[in-house]
Amino acid sequence: MLSTTIGVNVRMSRLELGWSQERLAFTSGVCVRTISAIECGTANPTSDVIESLARALGVPVSRLVG
Repeated sequence: MLSTTIGVNVRMSRLELGWSQERLAFTSGVCVRTISAIECGTANPTSDVIESLARALGVPVSRLVG
């Protein structure tokens, strides 16, 4: 359930910036396949990945996990 929440929050934050998954991947250093899997809810990202995504998106980690 948490992975689905994170995925939805990553996608919403990304789309608010008007970014593609590729742009987020480039900015965060996280593989685009991993971002896709996170957004689909099929991957459980590590805390390091969540922190990288939050930093790239300019949001607190709590916005992605909560």
